[in-house]
Amino acid sequence: MNGEMLLTILSSLAQQEVESLSGNVKMGLQMKMKRGELIGFSGCLGYDYDKETKTITVNKTEAETVQLIFELYIQGYGGARIAKQLMEMGMKNHQGKVIWTDSGVMGVIKNEKYKGDVLLGKTFTVDPISKRRLANMGEENQYYIRDHHEAIISRTVWDKAEKIRLKRVRPKLLESTGSRERYTRQFTFSSMLECAYCGHKLSRRTRHQTTKTTKPVWQCMNAIKHGIDNCPHCKAIDEIMIEEAFLESFRLLTENFDDVLESVLNTVEEVLKDDTELKRVKKLEKEISSIKKKKSRLTDLLVDGRIEQEDYDEKKGIFQRKIHKLTEEKACLESNIGQQKNIHKRMAQLRQTLENEDFLDKFDRMVFESIVEKVIVGGYDADGNPAPYKLAFVLKCDETLKVRNAKADYKANRKGKKVS
Repeated sequence: MNGEMLLTILSSLAQQEVESLSGNVKMGLQMKMKRGELIGFSGCLGYDYDKETKTITVNKTEAETVQLIFELYIQGYGGARIAKQLMEMGMKNHQGKVIWTDSGVMGVIKNEKYKGDVLLGKTFTVDPISKRRLANMGEENQYYIRDHHEAIISRTVWDKAEKIRLKRVRPKLLESTGSRERYTRQFTFSSMLECAYCGHKLSRRTRHQTTKTTKPVWQCMNAIKHGIDNCPHCKAIDEIMIEEAFLESFRLLTENFDDVLESVLNTVEEVLKDDTELKRVKKLEKEISSIKKKKSRLTDLLVDGRIEQEDYDEKKGIFQRKIHKLTEEKACLESNIGQQKNIHKRMAQLRQTLENEDFLDKFDRMVFESIVEKVIVGGYDADGNPAPYKLAFVLKCDETLKVRNAKADYKANRKGKKVS
């Protein structure tokens, strides 16, 4: 037996030994995960880990930071803005440093441990030699344990934050697929309000009316991020003022501009006839089916001994990730299609309402989104002076409804209602 052949045999035996050992280790780890033991965990913000007892306990000081992060996120702040605020407040991270990033904040928001649960098996080892790990997207078993330890955040708060996060993430996916962003926006006016002075979008914020009550307002993102000096004429405008201004404008439209409203409705209905998203869903279904067939053939090749386990694991992981990505896109598109069906129904109801000469008595998001393309906030009056509460509702038929002073109109309407 020559040296080269001996080396090959020894290498093969070593590989088998490593794989055998790896298999035993994997079985042991899965048994530990079933029991709820934290594998490879060394603690996180808000929790301290005891290696001897293998338990985690709440770190009260850090827990307050966690609670603050969730509170700010639910109020409408994004990860980057929260990170900046934590830095300004001198809040320390788990390493005791005043360093915060967008991804670090979002890691807190996504972590199920803060509601007392734990998901084990988030990653897996691709092969025992390289020790390369990948995110577990169904390739290996995962174990989700509810009420595993003391919670820092209530389930209600955590679930609310998760709902907001998913709504914010979904438009990014839709942008890449060419789908319409407006159907996944969290708030009615999200991405629809534009500053007349600098062109930036307006962002929703919560302000205190009294010590116990709050109100939502919208303000130019340029002023929020870079300071009021960068957009000195803008003002925060109450959400209810925009709603009331639209209601009044819509009433005037239905009373005096039947031809304009008819044009708006026809434009919207024409857009809704577009079946691009439905065609894309059908195409995705074919792609997913094709990948599943390839995955099945890959298994046959492994069983027949025509492919190595390492190659099988790598290609299987690629297929799993492709299926996951395509399935996510398909779900988003199907959600959009469902929303479009609702709009079709709402448009029919709107036509019926107008034919009966009934008018909206309260703000209707579906009506607003159906006929309004965007709202320009601010501008100048006839004398050239800044008019921060001036509104221009740009309709989908290129017509515009203008409101000179939404704040003054709102106060006058409130006063009139009190008098009556």
